[in-house]
Amino acid sequence: MADTISQNELRRNAMEFIRLRAGIPIQAWPRFGRDVILAEEDGPAGSLLFSCRTDASMCNPLGIVHGGVTAALVDTCMGITCAAQCGSTGTPTITMTVNYARPVPPDADIRVRAHTVRVGHSSGQMSAEVFLPEAPDELLVTATGVYSVKRPRP
Repeated sequence: MADTISQNELRRNAMEFIRLRAGIPIQAWPRFGRDVILAEEDGPAGSLLFSCRTDASMCNPLGIVHGGVTAALVDTCMGITCAAQCGSTGTPTITMTVNYARPVPPDADIRVRAHTVRVGHSSGQMSAEVFLPEAPDELLVTATGVYSVKRPRP
C-alpha cells in the first residue's frame, strides 16, 4: 500500500490534474473553474476540499438538487483526489456508493471533502462528504468509491 501524501503535495498534484483536464475540449459536468473549484484548506494528508454552487437547473421536481447531480459531483471529486494521490493519468470508477442523509439545497454554496482511504498499485479507495460550510457537522451526502489507477507508462 502506498503512503498517503501530504496535503500540500496532494493539492499541487490536483491542480496539475485539473489544469490538464481543463484542456480537454469536451467535458462532462462538473467543469473545474466554472462549476467546481479546489478550495484552500490546511486539511489532513490525503484529503482535498472542493466548492460548488448549486442552482435551480440542478433540481428535481421536489425542488432539491437531484441525486444524480450530487453523485456526479462526489464521483468527480473522489476521482481527482485519487488521481492526485496516485500520480495517475486517469481514475475510472470501479464502484461507488452514495448515501443521501439530507436534501442538498438549490442556490447554495456546498463543500465536498474527499478523503484517501487506501491506495494500492491498481486501485484507490476514496470517501467523500457533502456539507454546507456553515454546518460542516451536518452531512448532506456521504459516498465511498473504488477507482482504477492508470499510471503513466515510463
